[in-house]
Amino acid sequence: GLVYALYQNEPNPFVGTTNIGFVLPESGSATLTINDVSGKVIKVIRGDYAQGLNYVTLDKADLLSSGVYYYTLESGEFSETNKMILID
Repeated sequence: GLVYALYQNEPNPFVGTTNIGFVLPESGSATLTINDVSGKVIKVIRGDYAQGLNYVTLDKADLLSSGVYYYTLESGEFSETNKMILID
């Protein structure tokens, strides 16, 4: 069966937009939280997603400036964090 997974955003580093892919073992709610390096929450995306592979697109306008960010997927008992880089 399917298991939770959070994938590296593509492209990374990114200039304009980037896609974050993740897998849910069954359809349901998930929360993607974007933090800057200091831990400040920059953006929270909540949604109900399908079983299997889903994508969330982030635009550089969603973020403050170029630099390193962390994105965390939380769904059910699952939580995982990856790093992404926005460049000018």
